[in-house]
Amino acid sequence: MTIVDYLLHFLWPVQCPLCGRPASTVCSGCLDILLRNSRSRCFSCHGEYPCPLHVGPPLLAGASHLDKARELLMLLKYENSRSIGLSLGEALGRAFPVPESDFLVPLPLHRNSSRGYNQALLIARGLSRIWALPVLDGLSWSASWPNQTGRSAAERRQLPREAFFWRGPPISEKRTVIVDDVSTTGTTLSRAARALEKAGASVAAFVVWTVAEVKKR
Repeated sequence: MTIVDYLLHFLWPVQCPLCGRPASTVCSGCLDILLRNSRSRCFSCHGEYPCPLHVGPPLLAGASHLDKARELLMLLKYENSRSIGLSLGEALGRAFPVPESDFLVPLPLHRNSSRGYNQALLIARGLSRIWALPVLDGLSWSASWPNQTGRSAAERRQLPREAFFWRGPPISEKRTVIVDDVSTTGTTLSRAARALEKAGASVAAFVVWTVAEVKKR
């Protein structure tokens, strides 16, 4: 560590949670290493994409919902580390080529959320910096449905088909990329896709920081 590092840490007392570098909320190089095995997955079965069994847009998942990738997400969601969200989005943008699409659509916060910011929106803004796609924050929950966190896979799949509606500007014939922090069963993402399709748009891809390795039925 150099004297400059010490001075920076004194002025900005944070450090990268991956390598410990001072004055860095998280290093871009560390994130790129973490996502070195990222890949496009089948949205339905999490297998390789294109999938011989399922059709539809790919799931662009940075990493499995384990270890350091999961820890970073917990810092973003529960430790008010908002700047990490932008960095995660930028890392995803470097890890994947830009889909043929018109804009990014983040999943909204639950209506009863006590969090003062939307982590999916922050990730989408980071993606926007790399992919040069605008962010259109126009999805809304149709009611105060239970938060999916902590629910079983079976309970997650009970989320109503009309859980979301589009309240943004007209998007007929537009191509969208849906952005969220994590995908478990994919139910929330599929409900969001349904709302966009009802508004006349198509979904080019789903993008998430992590994906939980849960078998889909």
